[in-house]
Amino acid sequence: MKSKNKKNASFHEKNKAPCYDDILSAESAEIDNMKNQYEAKKRVFKVKEALTPYKREGSKFITYDKTNSTYKIRIPKDLRTDSRSKITAKSEQEAYDKFYTYLYGENPATISSLYEKVIDLKQSDPDISSQTIDRYNQLWNKYYAGSEISDRSIKELKASELKTFFKDICSGRSISRKNFNNIKTIMNMIYDFAVENDLTRDNLSRSLNCKDLKFKAVDNSNDRYTNEERLAILDVLASILNKSAYLFAIELMFCLCIRIGELKALRWSDVNFRDKTINISREIVLRKGPDGKNHPVELPHTKGGEHGARILPLSERALSILYCLRNQPIVYEHIACTQQGNPLNTGHFNDHLKDVTAKAGVPYRSSHKIRFWSVSELARATGGDLQTVMYAAGHVDKNTTLHYIRAVKKDTQFDAIRSCFG
Repeated sequence: MKSKNKKNASFHEKNKAPCYDDILSAESAEIDNMKNQYEAKKRVFKVKEALTPYKREGSKFITYDKTNSTYKIRIPKDLRTDSRSKITAKSEQEAYDKFYTYLYGENPATISSLYEKVIDLKQSDPDISSQTIDRYNQLWNKYYAGSEISDRSIKELKASELKTFFKDICSGRSISRKNFNNIKTIMNMIYDFAVENDLTRDNLSRSLNCKDLKFKAVDNSNDRYTNEERLAILDVLASILNKSAYLFAIELMFCLCIRIGELKALRWSDVNFRDKTINISREIVLRKGPDGKNHPVELPHTKGGEHGARILPLSERALSILYCLRNQPIVYEHIACTQQGNPLNTGHFNDHLKDVTAKAGVPYRSSHKIRFWSVSELARATGGDLQTVMYAAGHVDKNTTLHYIRAVKKDTQFDAIRSCFG
């Protein structure tokens, strides 16, 4: 009886159904094996793809050396990164694996990992403001982070894939050309870094033709201060006897073609009272300090870089404002600054501007709209002369200037259409 039970137990042990954990373990191992095979085939394909332009007709990608029992891949001169002329291995797959590592590295540099390195360099660049860094990060998080190409090796990314990525971003004319150029700038910087660090040979992003992409219509909105509104604001400012530095700054900005950062950086040494001119060659920007807060930093150039420096003539009104500032009880090196000699705060500037516009019965618009007024009026006064407006405004890109010129032309077109139809 005992032997019979033992026999039955042996039978059941042999024929029992496999447990759930064993099934999962076997399937997991099989999946891992399939993944490994897929990755191996992928490496073989990538190596063959890289070697195909250099492969002679009738030759093989890999040759076998019977004497040494090794497999060999010849490295084309254009692909060499060191003195080696060949890759040798004990098996065919190992040869492909070694050559893949030779071409792309153990951990190929991905688009996202390179962006991190690029942004670290930008943050350490004294000429780049925290606002610019924040803008790069916002664009990255919105358009690149989590996308299919963000984890791709820069050496593996194809032009067709990058073009498709850009097409998807612009699908349905969802963004403006200006916004697209800002998005593409990030990829340009990544490729610039990769080329400079010998991670790839060509800047695929800059060479990519994007002229066929479709964009949102240009916003030619004339939302800026008008001449009448400017005069109303200046009248209110003229009626104030004891003006603060911020009020003087608002008045001066309405008499010069400058940016708010350039206004903050103006020094008395920039003014030539005899020739009635002022030199615009610096700007003050915000940069994050060790405390994580933004602090004003003066840069030895304008937003336009070396091409943004310019000398502008001073009107009688601008000279009058400067003389008033020059006769203040305390005069610092900078023309427009606080009572303590510190740079003006843009937020506080706009707060004062809001109060003044309310007194003048004028709709409030930020400091940038003062800039918009000055460049637009300059375009009108010069008949839209591109070179003159570009110089006076400190623009480097003519498309930026054309944006203002288009706004002025729209006004002219409306007047012509209105007069035509009585």
